[in-house]
Amino acid sequence: MRILFSLTYYSPYISGLTNYLRNLAEELAARSHQCRVLCMKHDASLPVYETINGVGIIRAVPLFKVSKGFLSLDFAVKSVKSVRESERIVIGLPQAEGFLPAILGKVFRKKVTAIYLCDVVLPQGILNKIATVILDVCNLVTLSLADKVVTYGADYADSSRLLPHFRKKLVYIYPPVRKPQRSTGTAKYGRKGKLLIGMAGRMAEEKGVEYLLEALNAIDPRTEVLIAGPTEPAGEQAYKERVTKAVRRAGRRVKVAGVIPEGEMGDFYSCLKILALPSVNATEAFGMVQVEAMMCGVPVVASDLPGVRLPIRETGMGITVPPKNPAALAEAINEILNNYDSYRMGKVKAEEVFDLKKIIDRFEKIITG
Repeated sequence: MRILFSLTYYSPYISGLTNYLRNLAEELAARSHQCRVLCMKHDASLPVYETINGVGIIRAVPLFKVSKGFLSLDFAVKSVKSVRESERIVIGLPQAEGFLPAILGKVFRKKVTAIYLCDVVLPQGILNKIATVILDVCNLVTLSLADKVVTYGADYADSSRLLPHFRKKLVYIYPPVRKPQRSTGTAKYGRKGKLLIGMAGRMAEEKGVEYLLEALNAIDPRTEVLIAGPTEPAGEQAYKERVTKAVRRAGRRVKVAGVIPEGEMGDFYSCLKILALPSVNATEAFGMVQVEAMMCGVPVVASDLPGVRLPIRETGMGITVPPKNPAALAEAINEILNNYDSYRMGKVKAEEVFDLKKIIDRFEKIITG
């Protein structure tokens, strides 16, 4: 079946939304579906057309950037052709321009599935407030037109600004998470004799990096923090500067590794004692990295936020703590270090609950049915 995915940022950009839709598209392509992605040409050096892992990519040239999004007439033009040539439309939200393929899907009588990953919470300021309202309106249009809306579960849907209006359309499916593979049998990260606490994700305000760094003084002195992920995500320059200052103050106990190749993420997790996910708001709605960690036998400390707390509830492999609370974060990390084996016992459960084949089976049924 010819399936078109629409989202703003696609590979090589790294984010939870991008990785979610990439995994889904590639897994469906491996099942002989003809998958294409319509996205923005977020980097001028990228080609307009290319194929990555069996998925065709169509990048629209933007006129200019607005906050973390883009304005593009080319996206509208490419949407018409792409939707017309496809049999099923999948729209990753949040996405301001997603309403265009949704409308066209209805015009051309195509089934439209929306995948809602998170509400967007931008930094304070009048321009960001306006941007949030515009984005919410665009997402509401897309959700209204979609035949089905997929999200993580009722825990997140009930707390969302938008999803409670569409309960009859909601389908709950966990994200498609691939078990990380190791490239070598040797430890590539961390220092001998140290206990490594990892973070994996963009250096973005919703990640709460500063709260983990603030907690360090109350954590076992043998611990060090390794932060993996993009250090130049869209629209986060001010936050990066704040975190960079905090990293300098922490000295040798914190290392920023930058982007770790996907083929080495298994090496990254194998070196960790704990993965931390100290997120602070609804822009973090699940945290696929904590499932990756659990599949590698690594316990997790995560913020007690709707959606984010689901993997720990499902597996028992960690502790949830109140957001923006360094003291609680430190206490939870020390608790896991002191009772380590008991928090690793859910690895098999994690592999069962988040089994990739079963999840793709459900997506395939919803999208192509």
